[in-house]
Amino acid sequence: MSSRGAPIAGLASVLLLIATAAWPQQPQVKKLTFRAVASVNGKDLYKAYCVYCHGDDGKGHGPEAAVLRVPPADLTTIAARNGGKFNAAAVEDKINGWQLVPRSMKEASARVDAMNTGKNAEDVPVMPLFGPLFAKLYPQEVRDRQIRMANVIRYVKSLQQNPAPGEEAPKK
Repeated sequence: MSSRGAPIAGLASVLLLIATAAWPQQPQVKKLTFRAVASVNGKDLYKAYCVYCHGDDGKGHGPEAAVLRVPPADLTTIAARNGGKFNAAAVEDKINGWQLVPRSMKEASARVDAMNTGKNAEDVPVMPLFGPLFAKLYPQEVRDRQIRMANVIRYVKSLQQNPAPGEEAPKK
């Protein structure tokens, strides 16, 4: 390189570094690694698996919420959004995610493509599929997983802002 080209190359490098530093960075979702927890207490399970997105109070303001393409649901208003009724079976379906599991290789491939390219991103589930995750984390008895799921749901029910008419607010 000529002696005249070196200062230009150096200046270009500095400008590139400044431009890169000034360019707004897109917030990234951390890759969360879920681990099995010994407790079967609903609050403990919530803190281990749900708090990242839904927050301590269940209102959807967890530490990862700001970077998600779809804001997490406010878990304290489930009953209010359903005419005052907390439908535990519907909540379990949402947590398990079994209805969202790809049913074919084509569907699975389309999801992977959407995750890698961002095209058709609306086809990618936002919430982790905890049914398969719990099956992996807790491979022992199915009953053990059912107890954990029931306890998480009971805890989420305890977060409801207003109990249905004639119901007492669940104890936390």
